This record gives sequence, structure tokens and C-alpha cells, in this order.
Amino acid sequence: MIAKFSQKISSALPKLSNLHKPALNFVKSVAVASVAVTVLLVGARQIGMLEPLELAAFDQMLRWRKDEGPDPRLLIVRITEGDIQRLKEWPISDRKVTHLLQNLERLEPRVIGLDLLRDVPLGDGRAELTKVLQKNKRIVGVCLLSDGTPEQPGSPPAPGLANNQVGFADLVVDSGGVLRRTAFFIKPPEPPGVVDKHLCNNSSVPFLSSFGFQIVHLYLEQQGIKLGTSPQGKLMLGSTVISPLEKDSGGYKNANVGGYQLLINYRSARNVAQFADFADVLEGKIDPKLVKDRIVLIGYATDTVKDAFYTPYSAGKQNHQSMPGIVAHAQIVSQVLSAVLDRRPLFWFWPEWGEILWIWGWSMAGAVLAWGVQQPARFGLAGGAMLGVCLGVGFGLFILGGWVPVVTPAIALMATAGSVVLGDRFNKGGYGKVITDKVKQVFKIEIDQSKKEQQVAEIIESEFFRDLQQKKSELKTRKKEVSETGVSQTQEPETTENEAEDYFAQLQQKAKQKRRKASDVSEESASSEAIAQPESNNPTADNPPDEGFADLAAKAKQMKRRRTQLEAENSNLTEENPPDEGFADLAAKAKQMKRRRSAEKIEEVATEKKDKESDVID
Repeated sequence: MIAKFSQKISSALPKLSNLHKPALNFVKSVAVASVAVTVLLVGARQIGMLEPLELAAFDQMLRWRKDEGPDPRLLIVRITEGDIQRLKEWPISDRKVTHLLQNLERLEPRVIGLDLLRDVPLGDGRAELTKVLQKNKRIVGVCLLSDGTPEQPGSPPAPGLANNQVGFADLVVDSGGVLRRTAFFIKPPEPPGVVDKHLCNNSSVPFLSSFGFQIVHLYLEQQGIKLGTSPQGKLMLGSTVISPLEKDSGGYKNANVGGYQLLINYRSARNVAQFADFADVLEGKIDPKLVKDRIVLIGYATDTVKDAFYTPYSAGKQNHQSMPGIVAHAQIVSQVLSAVLDRRPLFWFWPEWGEILWIWGWSMAGAVLAWGVQQPARFGLAGGAMLGVCLGVGFGLFILGGWVPVVTPAIALMATAGSVVLGDRFNKGGYGKVITDKVKQVFKIEIDQSKKEQQVAEIIESEFFRDLQQKKSELKTRKKEVSETGVSQTQEPETTENEAEDYFAQLQQKAKQKRRKASDVSEESASSEAIAQPESNNPTADNPPDEGFADLAAKAKQMKRRRTQLEAENSNLTEENPPDEGFADLAAKAKQMKRRRSAEKIEEVATEKKDKESDVID
């Protein structure tokens, strides 16, 4: 059994080793690429580079979403340019506003929201308006916040309204002027040196509610729904928890979310509620059913008053790009009422770590797609389909109330897929290996160079190298001494050479004289020469050579011995201790003198023969 089990394992090992390499390549191509792209994109989000794209995607998804139609709990009484022309009055006087409120009160609305600034008297009827506002506890007025500077002290509410009947009408606008969020509570900023303090510029007020929230609170109170807080400190209306917007919620990055802000979940581009004209209500031309138990919002809807905002619906529209402020307030009121009474979801968001996992997941999907589908046409189709799925899932979550990043995961999917494809082609084309080899070569050269420098330093510092340096110095000194000795030795032979040349010249002169005498000898002398020649060729004691020739022979032998000794010393000097350039010249002169001495010796022997012949003849 053990042998069979071992055999199975041995047979399986090659298969596992064959699977190991593809798995490693998969991890390198897919995991590494997806993590790298995710890190880059998350970093780009953190510094806000992708925020405009995510906000644009939010606006587009909001426009794609189904229009929910008017909220049956709301009625908007708007003051249009037509109303101004009909009433022949601008601005609308306090008396006409008073008559409007009295007509509405008879129709029994649940709440009246008056989005008209009445901080100063306008026309006549100021006292009447104040009396109506004091008497009717269902009316909510507005004030404008100060921006904290003396130039903008804010606008106080209309006289006669209690503090719990006033809300600030200011709305939060994103960069680009688009209205996407609102604040429910805020601590009023107080400008320095302010003289006329009011509710919207008094920092002693703990917090001030917004116009929309005051209306919602008053409406729900009449239905027995109380305001409270959750264990986490979040706002609650009944059992509905209203979570505040955070600085990194959804596509926002480092947004200013001062106060208790909420992302506006728009109901409709234009038809958030039913509309009635100011002049019609003032004249009693309105269906009482549109008013009874409803929230009636009164405000301007004319270009004469600059109270309009760009919204996500503004993009791509040529007309009616801005939304009147009273309509924007109606969107906020409808959103909260629908969340509490109709369970219509408010916008919710994932935590930061959830968004990172979401982005990384789509990055991995793109990498796996590029790894598995290598045929270009199929890859294009599959990539387009997966991109559609990514956007579709994001839009589906948006319909359910969740705002998660959409653009960032789409970029992650495409970027990772493209990087895997390019990396695969790069490696298959051999470019990766070439670059790797070049990099290795550069590092190897640097390592070898540093290693060589280290070795040289070690050799220089070693005792052996110092001994070599000392021997080198001694050798140079010795060469210098030998060179000086060689020069002195070569000077003496030159003197001897001059003396020998003078003496040889004298001998040659004598030989010439004897030749002239020999030319006068008769033919008989020639026969005598043949007989006497053997004797002259072997001189003995009976026929001794002259004394000059004996001296010459002795000097020649002495000079030969000296020259042999000098050549031996020069040879040893050349082989063992090569001379410098000056000594080399002396050696060359010695060789030249040797050749010349050989030639002179030959001539000397010939001369001696002739002299002997001449002597015999004489």
C-alpha cells in the first residue's frame, strides 16, 4: 500500500510542477496588476482627482432614474412674472401677503412655509402681517445666515414669528454651483462688530434648524411622530434614522460637511408638487382640496428675484436649467416625509474599506478577463459586456438608494485589463527579457566595479604591496648606478680606439712605401718568393718579425681582451638589468666598434703578409 501511495505521489509531482508555473504567472499578471491599479486609483481619489467624475456620474444616474411625479402632500404657491404683471405691484406688499395667508388658513393647510423675506416693511400692511404671524402657529418663516463678515450680516426673520417657527433658507452648493445637499442644523456665525443681532447671526444660539426641517418637524408632530436620536447620536424621526453625510461619502472627498448635512434625493426634475399661482390664491381661484392637510410653500419663481439653483437636472438642458429656491425646498421636504412615511430610502453609503474592496474587485475582474480571453475580438466584446455590468450594478444600487463609486471601478476594470494585455505582449515580444538583461548587466557592472575597487584597496593596504614598492625603488636606484658605471666604461675604449687608429694609419703608410719598392723587383725575385715563402709563412727564431709588428700584436691582444670583458659586462647588464635609453646607445656603439675591429683585424693580417713578403724580397 505504501509503495503504491508513493508511486501515485511520484507520478503526480510532475503534474503539480507543471501547474506551478502557470499559477505563478497568473498571480504575477493578475494579482500584481490589480493591486497596483487599485492603489493608484485610491490614491487619486484621496486627493480629489476623481471627485468631479463621480459627481458627474451621480447627476447622470439621477437623470436616468424614473420621475416619481408630484408629492400629494405638497402645494407650491409661486410668485411668477405673470403674477407681478397681474397685481401691478413690485415688490409684493405686506398687505397682499397677509391676505394670501388668511385665504390659505381658511382652507386648513397643515403647515404653511413662507419663503419670503419680510425683515423690513414692504408697502402697507405691516401691522396686519405681524398679527397674522403671531396668531398662526402653523406658519414657518425664513432668515438668511451671515457669512461671518460685517458686509454680510444676514437677514432677520419677519416680526411676530417665534424661534421655533423660523428656519434658515440657505442651501449648500457644490463647486460648479450645483445643488446636491442640504444642511438640517447649523450654529449661526456671528460677524465681528455686529450691532443688530438676530436669530441668523447670533452665535449664542446653540443651533438653528433649516427651513425645510422646521416644516417637516411641524408636519410630523401633528401625526404624533417625535424627534429623537439613535444610540449612535444620529437624528431620528420616529423609527427612521437619518444618517448625516460624511466628508468621504459616495463620490465626495474631503467635502465640507459642517452641520448635519443630507444628500438630496430628488423626486422629480420639475413636478415635485402641484403648483398654484399667487394671484389665483389671492383671488380665491383655487381648489380647496389642493390645500387641506397639505404643506403649502410660498415663494418666488421669477428671474426678477435671484433665487434659483443649478441641480443635477441642469446638465444638457437648453431651457429651465435652474430650479427656483422654493422648488428646491419642496424637494428636501418631500424627501424626508417620503423616508419617514413611505419608507422611500434615503441615500446610503459604504464605508471607506468597502469602497476600496469594491474597486479592487472590478480591477481583479478586468485582469482575469484579459488573462483568460486573448483573442482580440472576443476580448473587446467581453470587456464591453463586463464594463456594462459594472455600470449596471452601480446604477442598480443607486436606484435602491446606495451611492457607491461608479467611475473609479470602471477605470480600474479597463486599466487593469489593458495593463495585463500590454504586459503579456511585452513579455512575449521579448522586450521584458531584454530590459531585464540590461538592468542586470548595469547592476553587475556596478557590483563588479565596486568589488574591483574594494580589492584594489585591500592590495594597496597589504604588506606584500609595500614590499613590492620598496623593491621597485631599490631597482630604480640600482639601474641608475649601473647606467653611470656603463658610461664610464665605454669612455675608456673610445680613447684606446683613437690611439689604435693613429697607429694603424702609420702602418698603412709604411705598407704603401714597401709596395712601391716591391713593384721594382725582377722576375727572379718572384721565384725566390716561391722558395722563401714557406719559411716566411712560419717565422721562427731565425727569421724574427720586426719589433713594431710584435708591439702591434701585443696591443691587439690586449685590446681584444678588454673588448671581450666589456662586451660580457654589457651583455650581463642588458639581460639582468636593462639599461635606460642612454646605456642602450652605448651598447649599440660597442657592437659597431666590434664590427669595425673585425674588419681592421682582417686588413691587419693582410698587411702583415705583404710586409713579410717585402722584407723577404729586400
